[in-house]
Amino acid sequence: MKIHFKLSIILISLMLIVFSSLGEEKAPEAKPKVQETGFWEGIGNLFLPHAEKRNVLYEKQTQYFLVTVEEDSKGLRHMVFNPNKGSQGIWNPKMPDELISNYCRFSTIFLPALKIPPKRVLFIGLGAGIVPRFVRKNFPDAVIDIVEIDPEITIIAENYFGFKKDDKIKITIGDGRDFINRNKEKYDVIFIDAYTADRIPFQLTTIEFYQTVRDSLAPDGIMTANIANLGKPTFIASEIKTVRSVFPDLAVFITENNSNYIPFSSYGRKLDNAELKEKALKIEAEKRLSLNIGEMLDTRMPEDEIGKMIEKVDILKDDFAPIETMK
Repeated sequence: MKIHFKLSIILISLMLIVFSSLGEEKAPEAKPKVQETGFWEGIGNLFLPHAEKRNVLYEKQTQYFLVTVEEDSKGLRHMVFNPNKGSQGIWNPKMPDELISNYCRFSTIFLPALKIPPKRVLFIGLGAGIVPRFVRKNFPDAVIDIVEIDPEITIIAENYFGFKKDDKIKITIGDGRDFINRNKEKYDVIFIDAYTADRIPFQLTTIEFYQTVRDSLAPDGIMTANIANLGKPTFIASEIKTVRSVFPDLAVFITENNSNYIPFSSYGRKLDNAELKEKALKIEAEKRLSLNIGEMLDTRMPEDEIGKMIEKVDILKDDFAPIETMK
């Protein structure tokens, strides 16, 4: 009798638990759309806000940013601008030549587009210095000009991210637009990577800027830019339309989760994906690289998709670039 009574009590308790759980409202899993929160959800390795606790190696408020250098549980170092604004650069001290972030990997698409090894390369924006290090290692004879607005960034890149200056690397502290306006050199490759979550310099987004970039390229020179998905699809479309108005044969590559849009052009030369893939295989074998450039080339936007994307947006100009109000 006692056993039956105990069993009854247990069964009643179990039924109460089941019915009470049925009455609870289960919160839906949050999965924001890339266009609404694309910067945070889609930016992947480069800008993903961190949930894990990291060891802060360095912190300083500069004229432009609160910059911290953080080390995660895997030993990777992250350059972070302003609290919770994600990693601007990621470096593995144990594998210093590894390209971790989306943009750093996709920046190597320039390799198969080269006709000859580059003699002179320009970077507008240094960040952690990961891509300049890659170019220096693979093209030791190239002269590299780097323009960086924040002098503290160059110091941090050297002290914490393995970046090293040498007699063929020249760093100019200043605005990229001012530099290129005064520039008299011709570059084989120009990398533009100067946008952050908090700061998109309008003077580096306009048609006049890209015209100056075009005029600074050597014959068959390559221009590649990084447009991070900041959750502003109108800005992305306008920027691509602006660049395409100067570089008609523009190709656009998209990193994982639509986190970065990479406008890419060899001025005056239409790039064929099949040809680029063939060359990429040879270059990766020759230089012993494991980049899978062919897979990156497969992310190229079809021409009709680019056309639809930019159909109803404006070209950004020096006298009309309302990027702060764009959504």
